[in-house]
Amino acid sequence: MMNTAVVSMNRRRQTRKPRILIVVDVQNMQNGTARLDYAGLVRGYQECGELVAAMAFVTDAPTQVNLQLMLVQNGYEVVRVRPTANGSGELKGDADIQLAFRLGREVERHRLGKGDIVVLCTGDGDFAPIVEWLRLRDIRVEVVAFKGSTSPHLQIAASKFRPIDETPTLQYKPVSAA
Repeated sequence: MMNTAVVSMNRRRQTRKPRILIVVDVQNMQNGTARLDYAGLVRGYQECGELVAAMAFVTDAPTQVNLQLMLVQNGYEVVRVRPTANGSGELKGDADIQLAFRLGREVERHRLGKGDIVVLCTGDGDFAPIVEWLRLRDIRVEVVAFKGSTSPHLQIAASKFRPIDETPTLQYKPVSAA
């Protein structure tokens, strides 16, 4: 007769790779000295686990067409944010509410939980409460942004802060023509 306790002790515990959701607030990724390497960001995180989605929130303007095409070619779902006029007639392309809503929806859709990762590319402190909500669900949140323009509250709320300007692998390096 075989002892079932010994058999179960000999089984190795299988651990799964984390599922990863990348969300980019493109408007907050503008910096005069460095640029985010959007393709490198996806490649780097694909090595860490299973990429379930990569979304980029972009102002829908004719000047953004080339950027939108590049994002699609590199595996991003482009979410176009249409500028709207406020009461004084000023155009505002604020993606914050759309991004926060979609982020929550994608977390639920992909059933992200303990051990999974959300990569949030923004420096906007308005996202600190959703980062805290994600962390309460045991989801690791890595904020990728420029150090000088990132809210200290967001940096503290995140599981990890990765400053683009101090991380060469996150910086876009144009290929020079020879």
